[in-house]
Amino acid sequence: MRGIDEIRTAIAGQALPSQSRVPNLRRMNFNWRRREFAFAGIVALAFLTGLFLRVYLLSDLVLMDDEWHGLHYTIGKSPVWLLTHFSIPGATCIPLNFYTWALAATVGWSETLLRLPSVLSGLLCIIVGPWLARELVGFRRAALLALLLAISPMLIFYSRICRPYSFVALLSFATILLAARWRQSGDRRHALLFVATGTLAVYFHLFAVIAVAAPFLITVGACLHARWRKLPLTAVAGPPLRQWFAAAAAMAGLIAILVLPAFIGSLRSTFFKVALTGTLHWSSVPEVAMLFAGTGQPILGGLFWAAVVGGAVMLFRRQPWFGVVLIALYPLHVGALLLSRPDAAQSAIVLARYCLPLLPVSLLLAACGFFSALEVIGARVALRPAVVAAVGLAGVAALALTGPLPQCYVAPNNFTSHGAYQHRYGLIDWRRSFYSQLTPPDFPLVTTIRVDEVSPFYRQLNETPGAAPIVEYPMPIGDHFNPLYYYQHFHHRPVLVGYTTTRTNSAALPEGNIFGNTYIDQVLSRVRDPVQIRFRNAVGMEDLVAMRVRGVQFILLHKRFEAQLAGVLAPLAELERLGKLYREKLGRPIYEDSFIEVFQL
Repeated sequence: MRGIDEIRTAIAGQALPSQSRVPNLRRMNFNWRRREFAFAGIVALAFLTGLFLRVYLLSDLVLMDDEWHGLHYTIGKSPVWLLTHFSIPGATCIPLNFYTWALAATVGWSETLLRLPSVLSGLLCIIVGPWLARELVGFRRAALLALLLAISPMLIFYSRICRPYSFVALLSFATILLAARWRQSGDRRHALLFVATGTLAVYFHLFAVIAVAAPFLITVGACLHARWRKLPLTAVAGPPLRQWFAAAAAMAGLIAILVLPAFIGSLRSTFFKVALTGTLHWSSVPEVAMLFAGTGQPILGGLFWAAVVGGAVMLFRRQPWFGVVLIALYPLHVGALLLSRPDAAQSAIVLARYCLPLLPVSLLLAACGFFSALEVIGARVALRPAVVAAVGLAGVAALALTGPLPQCYVAPNNFTSHGAYQHRYGLIDWRRSFYSQLTPPDFPLVTTIRVDEVSPFYRQLNETPGAAPIVEYPMPIGDHFNPLYYYQHFHHRPVLVGYTTTRTNSAALPEGNIFGNTYIDQVLSRVRDPVQIRFRNAVGMEDLVAMRVRGVQFILLHKRFEAQLAGVLAPLAELERLGKLYREKLGRPIYEDSFIEVFQL
């Protein structure tokens, strides 16, 4: 009866005769609230940082490279067709293809609207990932994860282009975390969200099936291990196996409805033009590791991956199932790449794209490994929370400052998504233009431009007072053949890319495909209604009024590109017509050499 008396005394607000637990409960509640506020504050800081890094110079970013795949594929197709077909490579994302069509059918294409879904999914990842992870790894590790997600260059780059990779990172990561939360809590809501995010991850990119399947494979493996040791299945923690099979069946059925018709069609047309055609180079693995680490400094990259290994060991010891799922993702992706051998597999950036679900997983493991190291140090030397926070912020800042963003975010820069900034994170050598690993190994031409080959006009332009934009024409779509970013490094002027809509040879392009030496004219000339084209950073070459409204000072016509680019970039017939037009309306060129002629508005 003494216990009842103590409870009554506590309810009455009097002190318990024995040592009271009420102050301890209050202290625990206070500490919990303090951690909640601290976690929310750090996530808010990460969100604001990620927001800035994802939108800075975004409105000036020219549509480039693979962004043109979806535009080209959707032109002239019905929404029903787009929901039941896709084209490998390039236009494999059905929901983004449909979104691109919907924009054209309503408000028109603009750079900002085309990229808006990617930006939003990238920002959502900064919040959703840590929020789901905190019950699995703790507040501090999840908070550090938020900061790492915010400053990860690959996640930033892919949040700024209209491609599916930002969605793949978000949905795959959420699927893995929701599987762990479902196993931890048994909550049906987690199971339903797990099925939904897994389905959407595969819907946005087929290769996400590896990350989605990992929780199922590890659970079945745990049950088989229990049977082998002659243990009852109840010894395996989490929902029973029949619930996992039910979730797998639901997910497989939804994926079949959404993707199977398009996938079967691609097997008959374009699938084997990409799959089983590439050759993996193991020398690309260290480069992928540096891309994931987000730094160009090998020492920092090594420390990052040491933290990843430490985090994997810690999670494996404390939460074996979750740790095994995360660790298994690495060999599963390697095995899938070896089996599929995608085109351009010799390129580190291509491998990184296919393995993108590993990026947030690696950041999570790095956050866990960082605090595991501090726990080991703290067992010998007392570390104040402020010191721990300072060390964590210093590590995040070091990764951010030694990554590609400081040299990429130098305004004006209309080409922040160019491969020169994305494909490798070391300091850029401006003595020569970008050489892409996507270039075939036996490619016979020299496509890099030396600094001494750049037209003197660009340096003269840099020395001319004023910051008025210039128009560059023409623009090849592919990064590896597009030197406009390189010229901007010397002239430091905002750039509008020019296009014409009178070309008729776009019909020669294979269905759904464009190539590195395709000009943007060849895509935009297929647009029936010019009102659909509402680009901020592209302008029709005949529209001198629009150029004057934008404050354009000079129009540059590239008669041919330097180095041996002329061997892959055939001069456009439009150049002669435009030259005559400008001579009639603007007078003689103010500058001309063997590569360019320049007209002044």
